[in-house]
Amino acid sequence: AAFLDHETAKMDTLIDKQQQLIELLKEKRQAVISHAVTKGLDPDVPMKDSGVEWLGEVPEHWKVLAIKKIVSTPITDGPHETPNFIEEGVSFISAEAISSGVIDFSKQRACISIKDHIRFSEKYKPHLYDIYMVKSGATTGVSAIVETINDFNIWSPLAAIRCSEIAFPYFVLYFLRSQQFLTAIELNWSFGTQQNIGMGVIGNIYISCPPIKEAIMISDHIRQKCSKI
Repeated sequence: AAFLDHETAKMDTLIDKQQQLIELLKEKRQAVISHAVTKGLDPDVPMKDSGVEWLGEVPEHWKVLAIKKIVSTPITDGPHETPNFIEEGVSFISAEAISSGVIDFSKQRACISIKDHIRFSEKYKPHLYDIYMVKSGATTGVSAIVETINDFNIWSPLAAIRCSEIAFPYFVLYFLRSQQFLTAIELNWSFGTQQNIGMGVIGNIYISCPPIKEAIMISDHIRQKCSKI
């Protein structure tokens, strides 16, 4: 028993150290994203006041626009009804499937019939590079991007953001995953039985908008840095 106590104590210590390292790496990843999407990659670029308190200074040549100004279609969400879930059919996605920044179909809510999918698609049909943000529940503010052309549909806890040609979707995704944006979400959400933020409120939150070529470079930089982390 003494031997087992000694060995398991060593294991517990190692687990604690590994968990501390994971938390530090998460903080580092957050710092990389937050700095890149608000300050850019050039440390010598002239800066200006964004006019948004939680955003601070941004590069002088960047625009700062409300999200509703950078979308090609109005921000919308999935059906406000509980579908008839089935074992096999069209994947039906909710908040639990988007925590990693991309859609994890292994965590799909369930499947729905093709008939329901067609009906729900009259309101909103997923497109490649659409961005989803959780707008209610414990994970409000978490976001992910669509990287598949396969058919699926989403439930009402998700807000769907479709970027216009003036915004690079991956840059927008990274901005939505920055500490500054998450702070803005916390400042704007309301509480009922749970956290909640309306689509109109999301549309009025500001986002930094570098030129497209620069946004692509920043997104590639973040992807490379975060993949190593």
